[in-house]
Amino acid sequence: MKLISLFFILSIIINCCFSIIPTSVRLAFTKNQDEIRVTWWVNEEMDSPVVLYNSEMFVPEQDSVNGVVATVMDYDTLGFHGHPITAILTGLQEMTQYFYSVGNKNSGEYTTVYNFTTGKINQIGEITPFTLSIFGDMGYGGKGLDSDFYTVSNLYERSNDLAFNIHVGDIAYADETWETAINGNQTIWNQFLDSINPVSSHLIYMTCPGNHDIFYDLSVYRRTWLMPTDDSDKVSWYSYDYNGVHFVGISSEHDFLPLSEQHTWIENDLNSFRSKNPDSWIVMFAHRPFYCSTVWNWCNNTEDYLKKAFVYSLENLLYKYNVDMFISGHTHSSERTLPTYNGQPLGTYSNPKATVHITVGTGGNSEGNQHHWYPQPVWSSGYRISDNGFGLMNFINSTTLSWQFVANINNTIVDEIFITKGQF
Repeated sequence: MKLISLFFILSIIINCCFSIIPTSVRLAFTKNQDEIRVTWWVNEEMDSPVVLYNSEMFVPEQDSVNGVVATVMDYDTLGFHGHPITAILTGLQEMTQYFYSVGNKNSGEYTTVYNFTTGKINQIGEITPFTLSIFGDMGYGGKGLDSDFYTVSNLYERSNDLAFNIHVGDIAYADETWETAINGNQTIWNQFLDSINPVSSHLIYMTCPGNHDIFYDLSVYRRTWLMPTDDSDKVSWYSYDYNGVHFVGISSEHDFLPLSEQHTWIENDLNSFRSKNPDSWIVMFAHRPFYCSTVWNWCNNTEDYLKKAFVYSLENLLYKYNVDMFISGHTHSSERTLPTYNGQPLGTYSNPKATVHITVGTGGNSEGNQHHWYPQPVWSSGYRISDNGFGLMNFINSTTLSWQFVANINNTIVDEIFITKGQF
């Protein structure tokens, strides 16, 4: 059973008011399944940053535990100060709970002790059941039910049942005014990171970039969210495996046209995995969807030429390499397609002959949700909702998963479907 620290609120208050210990603690997968990356932020540069960790609860500076020296980074974006700091915990055992604390060894200042639990190692094909949460378009500053507070609180309440989170872009909404559109607003950025700390310090928090995360060069995003890319300073696409499932995160904010670096990488990754694992699940995610029907430019296939290019460049790869699920945000609503390719439904949820697409841009933000819809397209399942909330993807076994949408207003499941592993 996972344990969750009950002191995160006090920790955030101390961090905010006195800046004496690290803030914004986040966990991420690396390319290796026996590793976990820990990242945090400090205002003043640490002279001896370290992560302490152990498979048993401990008291920093008192108990004998493992320690990893961390790396201090800098922002190079005008208006952003302080230091992201990161370290990788290696040689972890599978399906094991670890306790950890980050801090500065020379001064003896540490965070509260957090914990996380690892997954299976080097398991492909056979599924060890697990549940992850997926959501997008979640930022700081929303009013009422548009606040990210409800999503974070509900995720925290369910965190003992979750393996990890995926945030499919548009993170923090730190670019909402004309003064911050290019460089972003670090106050909003940091407030958001602190607001998710109860979840991101306990559960892996994977991301992909959205249009609100670009600022002028994506460097703030990349130095905040160190994903397992081939080059964290240059690219924002990656893949990883968890408990027998292959996950592929791509960037809809970079060049995705055929022959581009990203397009080549996507095809190589899918080809490499699928040729060795013809029957395994593949889940791909990005910020922008292939299919959506809210009344908005991106969902108008006849007017948005960037959308046309996105679909033309990449959808054929999903079909060619049997990508089972594609999850996205961008539209502030949630809907799901039937198994669909080239605008046409192919098969059923019990016998899919194409990818199932789900949008879940409902995490809550200052812009609010979208409530108007185009007439129902032929590929639509009929389920379309404008309430804030998040998705749960439950891998039951090697042939069956379920998708659930949890509404924030009462933290209850309001939509559920079961999908059989398809072959196409």
